[in-house]
Amino acid sequence: MKGLKMVLLMMLAVILVFYLASCENAAGPSDDLIDAIKDIVLADSVVMLDGFDDGGAADADYEQGLAKAVLDTFPLDYFAVRFGRRITGKPERDVVVEISGDTAVAEITSTIYGKFIIHYVDTTNHVLKDSVIKDFTVVTKQRVKLYKYRSTRNPKRNWKVVAFTPIVGRTEGSDLEILSVCVDHNGEEIFSIQNDSTDSILNFYIGRETFVNFRPNVTLHVKMSVANPTPFIYEPGEVALVHYGVRRGIMKARRRLTDPENDDVFEGLVRMHGHGSHMCRTFFDLIDMATIFDKGAPVNSTFWALPYRVRRH
Repeated sequence: MKGLKMVLLMMLAVILVFYLASCENAAGPSDDLIDAIKDIVLADSVVMLDGFDDGGAADADYEQGLAKAVLDTFPLDYFAVRFGRRITGKPERDVVVEISGDTAVAEITSTIYGKFIIHYVDTTNHVLKDSVIKDFTVVTKQRVKLYKYRSTRNPKRNWKVVAFTPIVGRTEGSDLEILSVCVDHNGEEIFSIQNDSTDSILNFYIGRETFVNFRPNVTLHVKMSVANPTPFIYEPGEVALVHYGVRRGIMKARRRLTDPENDDVFEGLVRMHGHGSHMCRTFFDLIDMATIFDKGAPVNSTFWALPYRVRRH
């Protein structure tokens, strides 16, 4: 009888061990692993937004902090308009991680607060005639893919970022959409990216070792297709810009694209800077004209952001 009891106790112990193991597996990855992956992602340069801040009002086109030209769409041609963003504080970031075997996907949602600053200058006497400051909030999303390439006791040493999507940002309530961006050099396509209402761009992954490299000082042709269901009364009803570089005053520049046919397809030439770099960012930026010319209108804008390098070889 005692032997039977011992067998039953051993069977119960084995069942309990399997039950506890199944509960542990069902609970998913540990909090320490999730936190480690979040730390890896937030420390990676591919998720940074350096270069989005204009530092305040600036001419539509500027380079290395020096104004070169003015926006020419203001209805009174003796006024020049300068505009730009000034970011206030650090972005608030939330990261959601999903792990499947040796692969993890992290979705980063960032909330950015800032001020959109507009200056109207009388070009006959260079006097500031008026200025407007509008508060804005931008929410951005990006996905990053990680791979577990080794097993140590420290999870931060086991995972690395292998791919990422473009960053997509919109102001609160924005109805603008960037539908596609194509960049080419001398007719040879460098990259072309599309998006739709479901933000399929967040499933477009770029390999960590294969993202865009530009040659220094090359002239690039940029084509941006957009949608604006509620355009401003002027034509075109929005302004499309390309920001690139690091930050204003070093290698930061902003160039305006044009839409001469008023068909929501903007094009223009961008001359890449001549400095080699580890990591820079380009922003494809779309702003509704009401943001600039209607004092009572909210900031209505959207952008895509991509990292790139400038290399001689």
